[in-house]
Amino acid sequence: MATDATSTPVHDKVQPASTSLSVTQPTSLRRPSEAPRSPMALDLVELDLALDLNDVGGNGFCEAVREAAKRVNGEFLFDLPASGLLDDAQRIAVVCLSREHGGRFGLVLLSNDGDQARTVEADETTADLLRFAKAFVAVLEKL
Repeated sequence: MATDATSTPVHDKVQPASTSLSVTQPTSLRRPSEAPRSPMALDLVELDLALDLNDVGGNGFCEAVREAAKRVNGEFLFDLPASGLLDDAQRIAVVCLSREHGGRFGLVLLSNDGDQARTVEADETTADLLRFAKAFVAVLEKL
């Protein structure tokens, strides 16, 4: 059976070849603790980039997160020790990125070394913290 550059044989039938590429790291090459991640939401990427503009070590974690939240039109709500919630962070800050549709929140983690901050989505380990943040915002709105 003859095929050209735009088709591939499939069980004696010719179908167009795919023009899109998807590159995925094989499971065998991932580190055991490295789970596949979904893409980060745009508002969290913006917050992460704003954090890069602040000196966490020089300004302090709380102030760096506060300034980053202002840059993305978010609200710094609070920060607290991460002990008991996450093993790979010493503090967690919560930023309200939007109050629409029940609120949109981002978490900022301070590394155990205290020299890096990164943004993450809330997950099952931080679900209670997210519920607290929503209640916190509801109280602020009533004031």
